[in-house]
Amino acid sequence: MRSTNNRTILLKKMMAVAGLIWFTYLIYHLLSVLTFHAGEAVFNAFYTWFNSSWIYPVLLAVLGSTIVFHIYVAVTRQLANNKSVGTTPYKKSYPKAIPRVIAWSGAALVFLFIVIHSVQMLSIDATNLYQQMQEIFANPLMWVVYGLGMLAISAHLKHGLSNVLQTLGICSCQFHKVAWLIVIIIMVGFASIPLSIIL
Repeated sequence: MRSTNNRTILLKKMMAVAGLIWFTYLIYHLLSVLTFHAGEAVFNAFYTWFNSSWIYPVLLAVLGSTIVFHIYVAVTRQLANNKSVGTTPYKKSYPKAIPRVIAWSGAALVFLFIVIHSVQMLSIDATNLYQQMQEIFANPLMWVVYGLGMLAISAHLKHGLSNVLQTLGICSCQFHKVAWLIVIIIMVGFASIPLSIIL
């Protein structure tokens, strides 16, 4: 029983680390796309360099493997949690404030958005990414896709940031206000790109 609990805790910590890797990438991605506001030459120059650098394939491999691991642990932990109701001391009941179907639908929406966004970015002509971005956000359907994606990511990010330090044993507190501030800053930053194109 103890070894099972230790394994569960270890997997949860590894899942948190995988989430932190994606959070770090989200910050980097935000800073990189904000170069859009510096103009076409700067934006295209940065992504021309980045897409041809060794960092790009390494980053894709790291992000792909960590999101698969993150999803695998989340699903297997929930399934194991469902089976262990009332049988193990580590069993943690699902938060009553968030209906399970909503939480899992939100997580599924985050994953779907990541897939759509990744396929879109990998399939477009990167020779003039600045122009491609303008064409993408000229389509009202993309406003809906990105709007829903950002809302889902915001909710998932808020939940993750509020609990990750506790999971890793760094801090026993939950910094909800700080998490909200970080989420708002990130989402406003990303929203500034399509808004600058639309308005």
